[in-house]
Amino acid sequence: MDKARAFLSETKDGAVWLAMVDINDLVNYSAIARQYFNKSGNWLLQRLHGNVVNGKPATFKPHEARLLSDALRDMSARLAVAADRIDKADEGEKAEDAVID
Repeated sequence: MDKARAFLSETKDGAVWLAMVDINDLVNYSAIARQYFNKSGNWLLQRLHGNVVNGKPATFKPHEARLLSDALRDMSARLAVAADRIDKADEGEKAEDAVID
C-alpha cells in the first residue's frame, strides 16, 4: 500500500486523489465545490474519479488543483479557529445561562 501511495503521489492528479481519499469521511464534496469553485459536487467528483466528460477524462487544471489545496488549507485554518474557541471558552458557564448584551 505504501508503494502505491508513493507512486500516486508522483503526479498532481494522484496526489489530489490521495488527499481527498484521506479526508473522504470528513468533508462534504458538494460544499467544497460550491464554496471554492462555484461548481456542483458532480463537477468535483468527475475530476476526482477521472470520469469521461465530452469524450476525455476530466482532470484538474493546474489552477484548479492549486485552488483545491488552498481550500483545504482554508478549512484547516477554520477548524483550528473553531477548536481554539472551544479551548478558550469558560468552562464554568453553560451557553443557556450566558447573558448576551
